[in-house]
Amino acid sequence: MMRKWTIDIKRYLILCMGLFALCVYSLASNSEKENDRLLEIVKAYADAMIENGRDTYGDEHSPLFAAALYRSSMKLGSTESFGKIPGVRENDRSLGGANPQEDKSLYTILYQLTRVTGDEKYAREADEALKYFFNNCQSPETGLMAWGEHLFWDFRNESAGGTDMHEINGDWPFWDLSYTLAPEASWRFAIGLWDNQIDSKETGDYSRHARWSTRETYQGFEFPRYAGQMILTWTDAYVREENKQKERRADLIHAISTVVGRMEDNMKISESGYLIAGRAEQGDHINVVWLSSNLELARCLWDAANQIKEFDEILAVRMENLALKQDADFHRTQHHIFDGGGFAVTLHAKTGEPRQRSMNNPYTAVWATGYGYSTHANLANLLFARIQQLKSSHPQLADQYKKQLISAADQYLTASPDKDELQKPDAFANVIELMINSYSLTGEEKFLRRAEYFAWTGIDLFLPDGNPLPMATNQNKHYEAITGGPDFMYALLQLYNLY
Repeated sequence: MMRKWTIDIKRYLILCMGLFALCVYSLASNSEKENDRLLEIVKAYADAMIENGRDTYGDEHSPLFAAALYRSSMKLGSTESFGKIPGVRENDRSLGGANPQEDKSLYTILYQLTRVTGDEKYAREADEALKYFFNNCQSPETGLMAWGEHLFWDFRNESAGGTDMHEINGDWPFWDLSYTLAPEASWRFAIGLWDNQIDSKETGDYSRHARWSTRETYQGFEFPRYAGQMILTWTDAYVREENKQKERRADLIHAISTVVGRMEDNMKISESGYLIAGRAEQGDHINVVWLSSNLELARCLWDAANQIKEFDEILAVRMENLALKQDADFHRTQHHIFDGGGFAVTLHAKTGEPRQRSMNNPYTAVWATGYGYSTHANLANLLFARIQQLKSSHPQLADQYKKQLISAADQYLTASPDKDELQKPDAFANVIELMINSYSLTGEEKFLRRAEYFAWTGIDLFLPDGNPLPMATNQNKHYEAITGGPDFMYALLQLYNLY
């Protein structure tokens, strides 16, 4: 009897082991299929934009990609036909044309798809669009491009659309390509940014707004993030081998030094020692500190300093010190991310205490959809960029950022968005990116699994009907880049690339 029981137990264990192996194989197979599905979804989006999302309007058709479309017909729409989007300002929307700064993730997808699939068409189509844009959508008077927060290229009118106000919408990651495809236009933009965005070449006073069509500059709204993004553009132009014989190349060093000086001076104005948003009394900006804007300045300065060091070491050290001051200020601020709250992002310049403004909450939130409101994920991804920059030279500072980032990421392990409320693709893109960043820092599978959860939840919300273009929101059924559709699709590709 004992022998029979022993044999039965052995058979049972063998059967269990077989079933376990079958389950593992099945899970691995399902995971592989899901991952392949992510690539199919991203390719379908890219193919749809290449085939039907281009400029077929007006007198001159072009390879440019539309920033907003009906998902069913792939045609342009308007504010009246698309409707308003809560939390999105009307004068920020690129309805009726192309805005490459809003579509940075689309271009990144196209270039990466060529590397992933080996199909040259994706990079080729991106090249054609960028070449056309730089050679045809630049102001002949100012050298500024028809892109950013308030401008786009209007397909029907073959001219700049929007409010004729140039405002950078993040740094441009494709300068290598741009200088290859349109070298003179790229150079003219760098010089135009100095000549026609900066109001005073002596003091560095500027506004984030400047006229696109003609020189008309303003003062006092020298938001730090724009300083950083302009400095990156000037640095890139300065260090390029192909620009070393340019007549006005030395002007770019002067531009960088002058705007760095403006930021240094602006730190001395506030009683708390934080870098203020700007000197304008309008909007009370002289009394406002935006920590996220200051950290973006730090990120840009750090990259620029590394490039400029061999040409001007003293300037590079100034830039690094200015960046490190922003890090120190961020860490001396009273955040609540470790006790289930958020990061402090909007402060009073006199006291350094969090403050509420009409368009800014003092703290980040797990989910936020309003203009000027920030999420934990959005800011934590900026911390990740600083971690990567500082981990070798300033490991203790990088570790401080890492602890804050992981604390923010931990909140998303249990927090899920309310699907009945307005949700935008950019929020999901930011959270997926944060989960991927957290996984890369810790190797903990829980972050990878959560990235997958948000990816498929977002697919259900924004791609519910088999159409390859993501919805502008879960309540706005057209496609519009400003709400982060391209960013969400790029996040799916990043997740696919992890496997």
